[in-house]
Amino acid sequence: MASNERVAHRFGGVWTEIKLKALTEYLDFYQNALKNQGFETWYIDAFAGTGDRHAELQRGGIFEGQPIEKVEEILDGSARKALKIRPPFNHYWFTEQHAGRAETLTALKAEFPQDISVRTGEANLELRTLFASRPWSADPRAGLQRGVVFLDPYGMSVDWRTLETLAATKRVDVWYLFPRKAVVQQLARDIRGVDEGKRRKLAQIFGSDEWEEEFYQSRPVQGGLFDPTPVETKGRVATPEQISLFARKQLNKLFCYVSEPIPLIVNGSDFFELYCLSNNPPAIALINRGVEHVRRKYTPASRRKFGP
Repeated sequence: MASNERVAHRFGGVWTEIKLKALTEYLDFYQNALKNQGFETWYIDAFAGTGDRHAELQRGGIFEGQPIEKVEEILDGSARKALKIRPPFNHYWFTEQHAGRAETLTALKAEFPQDISVRTGEANLELRTLFASRPWSADPRAGLQRGVVFLDPYGMSVDWRTLETLAATKRVDVWYLFPRKAVVQQLARDIRGVDEGKRRKLAQIFGSDEWEEEFYQSRPVQGGLFDPTPVETKGRVATPEQISLFARKQLNKLFCYVSEPIPLIVNGSDFFELYCLSNNPPAIALINRGVEHVRRKYTPASRRKFGP
């Protein structure tokens, strides 16, 4: 593939640009803060796509003196934005399970001189393998590595065991796009509507079955036509905001630093929440300084109501 050939990967909307700008600004802060500290820095993107994203933009209008028209552009995705950070990271590690996207991602090696690794396995397994391997583990240089991990999953794809692995390193900052809307969609109004598959997904994302006690309360409902005896069941009482608070409580069990999230609005509701997580106590004050700058800058824009 020619180095200047960029393949479209359609996803997201205006909120996606807010997310990527927030991440990129933190990466810039991170690299400049650590550039003279002697660390080996890594950027790790677990759901990297192609490195680009295809977007439909509106041009023209009264202020441009042109008719309004919609045009399509290929914009930088998270991988390409990270590769443009200066000073660069020492290592870039991407995983993308879709073969075609992974091939496009691999082509970035011809365009950028940095050390780039692309893995094509399942993201959670690849991440756990990375941090169980050299140089992160069982290596004379273990301890010198520092990194930023970006978790931008497809739906509820991040496994709690992966978060446990990342917290255990005590050497990575994790930017995690928590899929609040997807979680809400798993939670039926009545607990009887939460089947075993949904229960597994909820336990996977929250790390326990405590969500049921938090989100549901017992209530009687009318029995059937031939047996009108009330049946005891549970109804959902948790609001989306309470679900987010529970997610933060769970994350605080693993990480000593869990930021206030940047909410990302789609069609008028909080669809995602972007968190920064860290389990590196000596660096928390520095991390918080960078995160709060990003939050103050991008949270107002993120609360505007955009379509998909």
